[in-house]
Amino acid sequence: MSKALIISSYGEHLNKIDFESLQYDHVICADAGYLVAKDLGLKPDTLIGDFDSMDAPDDLDAIVLPKEKDLTDSEAAFDWAVRHGFTAITMIGGLGGRFDHTMGNIGLLAKYTKAKINVNIIDGQNKVYMLRPGIHQIKKDGYKYLGLLSYDTATKGITLEGVKYPVKNEILSNDTTYGVSNEITKDEAKLSFTQGMLLVIQTKDI
Repeated sequence: MSKALIISSYGEHLNKIDFESLQYDHVICADAGYLVAKDLGLKPDTLIGDFDSMDAPDDLDAIVLPKEKDLTDSEAAFDWAVRHGFTAITMIGGLGGRFDHTMGNIGLLAKYTKAKINVNIIDGQNKVYMLRPGIHQIKKDGYKYLGLLSYDTATKGITLEGVKYPVKNEILSNDTTYGVSNEITKDEAKLSFTQGMLLVIQTKDI
């Protein structure tokens, strides 16, 4: 499995990320994510963006996009990674800040999860990803809280074990906070569901 790491131009508490635990083969910077990567001590392999927030650097060939376009620099970075055969993609940052960008990035999780690409977004407090129906093991990985939100009108057949508040064959609609603030009580939880899409949010206090 080829793994790409995308660095977005905005992130919170990034100094709290354990980068040594992340596995990746290629670092892609989305526009000013280049500056973030430099601050984090990461060496960019690919740089893509419209460079409306910084000048393209001289020390790396950049893929320059038009400033007026129908997608964000982050989506362009994801598309580039998929076109080049990466099947697991982690984006650093992209949560918080401008809310339209945050929600757009959640939409990217849905887009690529439907395409059966393994994608997630992390910052120093959160790990966010989308799941399709099936059986899933969710490792605690140092996160205290586990939140489940339906990314469909309703997600059905949810069974969740190994958590403080287990459920069996539950239906979760997209207009409730019912799935928020659960806690994994062991090293991992077991989640299964039969219909819909689930947004999974693992988070911890800062």
